[in-house]
Parts: sequence; structure tokens; C-alpha cells
Amino acid sequence: MSKLGFSERMYLQFLRTKFKTIGMLSPSIAGKIAFDLFSTPYPKYKKKKAPAIFHQAIPLQVNVTGGFKINGFKWTPVNPNGKTVLIAHGYASYIYKFEQYIQPLLKAGFTVLGFDAPAHGLSEGKQINALIYKDAIEHIIRVCGPIDHFIGHSLGGLTMALIAENIENPSAHKFVIIAPATKTTTTLNNYFSMMRLSPDIRTAFMDELGRRTHLPIQYFEADRAIEQYSGPLLWIHDTGDRICPYKDLVNFKNKASDNIKFLITNGLGHNKVYKTQDIIEKVVSFLAS
Repeated sequence: MSKLGFSERMYLQFLRTKFKTIGMLSPSIAGKIAFDLFSTPYPKYKKKKAPAIFHQAIPLQVNVTGGFKINGFKWTPVNPNGKTVLIAHGYASYIYKFEQYIQPLLKAGFTVLGFDAPAHGLSEGKQINALIYKDAIEHIIRVCGPIDHFIGHSLGGLTMALIAENIENPSAHKFVIIAPATKTTTTLNNYFSMMRLSPDIRTAFMDELGRRTHLPIQYFEADRAIEQYSGPLLWIHDTGDRICPYKDLVNFKNKASDNIKFLITNGLGHNKVYKTQDIIEKVVSFLAS
């Protein structure tokens, strides 16, 4: 709260008051509104000048479920190694933020794909969650594939874990998941606390999640999704991550199978962990090895 600007603090206070007022009249309606807000990226993407390397890419567009389009980019290396890597960014982010990955991956011989998620960046859509994102990535694989390796941060990391769960021929693929939501219940509880939602509204929110996804909350857990995954996977997480806490990962890390490698950092938090040059080099090395 102390890190929010004045206008953001005012908006947050407005939302809290709104939920409290509506919740007294109808917790069910308040729960639906809370779910829609949770699924709507904020702040909305602001137009940003494309980094230079994006002017060297081939623009791509894919139609996804719901009748809207997502937009992305393709880079082709000078000396291709025959493998393609797909990058998936996190919530309220966009693919431009991964510009530092493009050149190292190209240098290693990879064809690189990067898309703005639904309701993000240059893509269409109004809402995002792991199922919407998963559906979009599955469309990308069908239209732009075959895709060999995958990189995902935050919500993109969780979604990549869901992709890994059912991918054919796991040994032919490599996944890098960076700071995913190990336990989505933690993410939701943080949201509930921030909005100061009453127990009745929280219950209505969870009921709405069940109605829309037809899945239990446990489905949306990165550790559950990859527990039986047999291919090579690198999980990167920072001990000081406040968005997706490291403590949620500890039990799984201690019992994970040998095909899952962990790179644990200290002091990089939720976002710097994917932007740091040393991490980028380790990601490329893992994919190229």
C-alpha cells in the first residue's frame, strides 16, 4: 500500500468501499464483480515504443477461442539449430519486456516466438486467467508450431506448467518456469486481503471460479501440474518473491524428481529474477545444452 501512488491508493479505497457496499446487499454479485476484476489486467497496457529488435521480427497474429486475435513476433536465427522457443510473459506485462532474451536465443540458434497474452499489449481480449492463457498458447502451438521449448514468467510460468502437464513426448521439450504461482490459493488470499473482502464475498468468488472453470482451485497450482512431468524443466524462483512466495515451493522442491532442476536466487524478487543477465544466460544455457 505504501508503494502505491496517490491515484492508485484512491482507486483501491474506492474498490474496497464498492465491495463492502455491494457485499452487504448481495455477496453473490460482489463475488462475481471481484472475480471479473481479478481477471482484468490493471493497469491496462500503455502504448510503448517497440524495442529495436522487435522491428527485426516477423509480425504474427493468431485467432483464439472467443473470436479475438492475439499478436506476436517471430525471429529467425542466422545459424538455426532447428529448435523453436516460445516466451510467455506474466500478468499485466507484455512481450516487449523480454527483449533481452531475444538476441541470446538467436545467437544460440533458436527460432524465437513471443506473443502478448490475451487482454495484454497488442493483443485483443478483455480478461485473462490461466485457462484463457493456456488456450491461447495451445492455439499458438497449432498455428505456429512445432514448438520445442518454452519460457514463462509468473502467470506465464503457471500456464506453461499446465501446458507441460499434457504435452506429448515430454523428453523432446524443455520448460523454464520463472516465479510461477506454486499455490494459487496464496495469490487469491493476497487479493482478498488487499480488497478486504468479507468471508461471504470470498466464498462467492470461489463459487464463481468453479462455475466458470469447472475445475477445483488445486488445478491451478504449478507444482501439481508438473508433479508427473518427465521431461527436463528448470524452475527459477527468488526467496524474496512477495507475489508468488518461495515458501509455497519448499515442500515440492524437496521431493521433486531429478528431471526438475531448481535455480533459487536471493534478493531479486518477482520481476528482477527474469531480467537479470546472469539468469538469462543460465536459461539459454539450459535450453541449448
